[in-house]
Amino acid sequence: MEDVIKQIVEAEKKAEERIERAKEDAKGIVLKAREEAKLIEENILKEADEKASSLIEKARREGEDEAKSIITQGEGELEELRSRAMANFEAAISEGVELIRGG
Repeated sequence: MEDVIKQIVEAEKKAEERIERAKEDAKGIVLKAREEAKLIEENILKEADEKASSLIEKARREGEDEAKSIITQGEGELEELRSRAMANFEAAISEGVELIRGG
């Protein structure tokens, strides 16, 4: 009978040890899963940041190109206005000279 009780106590002790090992294993698994999740999150954030930076850079380049186009177009329009102003000025000078000459 005493042997049976010792075996029962020993079996309970081994069962408790297994439970404790299982708990420790579970803690390790959870910790590893958290670490892996953190790495995945960091990678996702890094990729999102890179894509955002790329989109911003693309939009900036497109904006610069559009601004250059507008500037070039504006310079052409200014040159046309200068030419017309000069022609009007020359015509006004000619008429002024004619008036002075008595024309």
